[in-house]
Amino acid sequence: MAKYLVGVGFVLGNIFFAHQAYAQSTATKIIQHGERTMRGNTTQALMVMTIKRPDYTRTLKIRSWSSGQQRALVEILSPKKEQGVSSLRVEGNMWNYLPKVDQTVRVPTSLMLQSWMGSDFTNDDLMKASSLATDYTHKILGNETVDGQKTIKILCTPKPGAPVVWGKIVYWARTRDQLPVQQSFYDEDGKWVRTIQLSVFKKMDDRIVPTRVEVRTAENKAHLTTVSYEKLLYDRRIDLEIFRKEHLRQNAQKGRVITAGWSLSPLR
Repeated sequence: MAKYLVGVGFVLGNIFFAHQAYAQSTATKIIQHGERTMRGNTTQALMVMTIKRPDYTRTLKIRSWSSGQQRALVEILSPKKEQGVSSLRVEGNMWNYLPKVDQTVRVPTSLMLQSWMGSDFTNDDLMKASSLATDYTHKILGNETVDGQKTIKILCTPKPGAPVVWGKIVYWARTRDQLPVQQSFYDEDGKWVRTIQLSVFKKMDDRIVPTRVEVRTAENKAHLTTVSYEKLLYDRRIDLEIFRKEHLRQNAQKGRVITAGWSLSPLR
């Protein structure tokens, strides 16, 4: 009888751990799907960032390029006083080009959580320096309704030694297409720092993606930063020369033409 109970316990234990492994695998696949859809292999984007504060509102027109997880370039097109300000990331290195002083300044890793251009987005956000799919483990917490949409709630916990800045991230994905609708970020002490909401799902290029992103922080609840995407191109061949630090100054001084310079050739 004892041997029978031990055997039953062993089988039930295996079923339990198999279920856990399946749930973790499912959570990871959802995160991977969302990240692949949102990032693509390469992206080219035109967006408007609006920074709202109790006493003022600023609006920036921005163009960005990315290639994989290693290269990203963001450049301000307007207003004129900030035109040409650029941020570049290549692998683990990030630089800002400031045309007013004509200097390229390296941004240390310790400042990846610093505000980008006074917004509620961080350098890490704009540069896509970390990856939820590869730098975190994932666990399904259950189902919730967010903004009237049925979602799957997932806990993302940093892997040991991962180059990330958050203690944990809670992620909500729509059940119908597994695209993200909300992400809440916590520090290493488990304290809520900010929430990102994604909405206005539209077809951009060859896929449906959220085209409006809002950020609210715990520190300044009256502050709000929104990004609205006007154009997105995915998986085109981008000349990697654009990601050279030496070209930051040259490109900024030429000035970008919003309607020109889009790479349309597909990746092979």
